[in-house]
Amino acid sequence: MEQANEYHVASFVAQINVSHQEDIERAINQIPRAEIHAISTNGKVVFTIEATRHDIINEAIEAIRYQTGILTLAPVYHQYLIEE
Repeated sequence: MEQANEYHVASFVAQINVSHQEDIERAINQIPRAEIHAISTNGKVVFTIEATRHDIINEAIEAIRYQTGILTLAPVYHQYLIEE
């Protein structure tokens, strides 16, 4: 049986220490298919990650959540589609 193609997109909001903003932006931008959509002056970062498997997103978030300067990291939305 042929395996279905998965598509995942997940969005997140991080509260950061603004003194680490450049490092955090760099870390997020190094994730394949990640995109930063907004950064506020008070340290909120909104970003998405797209992937073909959920574990890819999990691994990326595990790496980001321990980045120096991340105060909180919260998932906002996760869309999961299967193309057959």
